[in-house]
Amino acid sequence: MSFLFKLFNNKNIKELEKINLTLSEKLQNLQKELEEKEVLISNYSSLQSKPNTDYSKQWQLMEKNLRNLQEENRMLKENFIKLNRIIPKQQWQYSFLVDLHYFYSANKFVSIREKLLESGVKYLQEINEDMFSTLLKEDRYVQEGLQKFLDYKKGIIDWDVKTFLMKGDKVTKIYQKSRKFLNILSEQNIEFMIDLESFDFQSLNEFGFSQEDIDAFKQKYESYNAERKI
Repeated sequence: MSFLFKLFNNKNIKELEKINLTLSEKLQNLQKELEEKEVLISNYSSLQSKPNTDYSKQWQLMEKNLRNLQEENRMLKENFIKLNRIIPKQQWQYSFLVDLHYFYSANKFVSIREKLLESGVKYLQEINEDMFSTLLKEDRYVQEGLQKFLDYKKGIIDWDVKTFLMKGDKVTKIYQKSRKFLNILSEQNIEFMIDLESFDFQSLNEFGFSQEDIDAFKQKYESYNAERKI
């Protein structure tokens, strides 16, 4: 398959990131479609109870589509896991604390996020396996949440979470109130907070920023690192 050849033989990390993002989007869209189909199937019994209505053809078509979607989902997940292993955890140069909502982003994990936050757990790295058998044991999706966490411990992680672990937040989020500053960073290909490591904040003098502004930008960067960088 030409896609897989490109996927596992391209040595350019930037290209891998693009492929990963595309694959991640496909997985999210597919998962949403699967959930919608599963809801329809779960309601099938109520449709059967309606008199003088034959849903057999619709059911057969729905069942066939669901099987196809499930197989596509399985293959995408396998490729996604393989690609994530291209950059193993041991080779990460930097690591940042990850917010729970980045890791447990799916709607089905809302309850897990809320329970963890209520117990004082704010970041992914603060979770431990025991919480799933104590704090979270009654949650409907506790097993899925546990498996996702165990995969993370093995280094099998969604690309957006892995990117956050390695590079931190995007500068557009942290400096969203300063469009001029963000434009300058964009021109210098600075996208994530880790990219600011070698940035000369004092050079902003050349762009008309006051010393007060420069100090504020630098302080925000230093505060972010103090809180989030491991």
